[in-house]
Amino acid sequence: MRTIALVNQKGGCGKTTTAVNLASYIADTGRRVLLVDCDPQSHASIGLGIDTDELERSTYDLFMDPAVHVRDVVHPVTDTLDVAPSNVILSAVEQQLSGQPDRENRLRRKLEACSGEYDYVLVDCPPSVGLLTFNALVACDESLVVMEPSYFSLHGALKVVETIRLVRDQLGMRKRTRVLLTMFDRRTRFAREFLREARTRFGREMFETVIRHTVRFREAANWGVSISHYAKSCGGARDYRELSEEVIADEERIAAAEYEPAAEVVESSLEPGMDEWILSQPGPHFVDGGVLFSLVAPEANEVELVGTFNDWERQHGLQLTRSTNGVWHTTVALGPGRHLYKFVIDGVWVPDPSNDNREAPNEDCVLEVYRSG
Repeated sequence: MRTIALVNQKGGCGKTTTAVNLASYIADTGRRVLLVDCDPQSHASIGLGIDTDELERSTYDLFMDPAVHVRDVVHPVTDTLDVAPSNVILSAVEQQLSGQPDRENRLRRKLEACSGEYDYVLVDCPPSVGLLTFNALVACDESLVVMEPSYFSLHGALKVVETIRLVRDQLGMRKRTRVLLTMFDRRTRFAREFLREARTRFGREMFETVIRHTVRFREAANWGVSISHYAKSCGGARDYRELSEEVIADEERIAAAEYEPAAEVVESSLEPGMDEWILSQPGPHFVDGGVLFSLVAPEANEVELVGTFNDWERQHGLQLTRSTNGVWHTTVALGPGRHLYKFVIDGVWVPDPSNDNREAPNEDCVLEVYRSG
């Protein structure tokens, strides 16, 4: 069962629209999907035709009543799509659970109890990073950060990504993060420039699909249906169909019990004098046992190495060690072949400035490893 939290601490960025339409498109493939509305505004519930004023039980009961199961709350929308709806009373959860032990695991336990009943669980979070959102981040293995082309939304997305990494590091849990750009208007120069900057910052964590702006989304929400059941031929509907295809395409790789990266860290210490040598000759170098990757970044707090050898996944990223003079380095055993890579410096994806061998369109750095002898 794949569990995905849709998050951004800024509202109005298309998060709920994405939750509703992505859930609907995945369900249309025959997969069993549960959409959990964790936003007291209840827009995901309303957007799928549920009267939230008439609910006997809601996600509030999932958080507050240990005896309530997910099946006690859900409302079927189609044969393959269920919704666990919310209403305004959900806003009381944070205060009522204040000081309660293990309060951040309430949602995780309820979702674990229904494992096997659904293929996908999507959780629509409120526009904040409070207890409800934190429960969703702990409960879900994946996070989908949704943002519009605005710098407030970008700032919110970066803060959420930092929060996700803290959750991952503190709990020792693998948390896969992807970023989606919505409300995109290719006709404006600002939107095009924003997309380029976003791809620079988030690299392979961004979906290839971009959701264009259309009034059809509001019209569909007004009728309480997804875009696929309202105007499936419009551009926005095609975008969400492509997004669902991207998400589904990851199933086989994510379903693997353990991912074994084709790279092994050999060592993390430098010989005396190597700092000065790297400062004068930065870049990848072939050394005993593998390839020495290095970067001069004295102001950085954290540097990771990602590439084809770890499937571009930051959760499998290789941490570089900081030495004196601001030199970051790691030595990796790589097999023969053509490897692509980038550095992630404090969350921003950047090419290796010492390697001009790049591959379009993402400016990935290229490293050729040949069999010795």
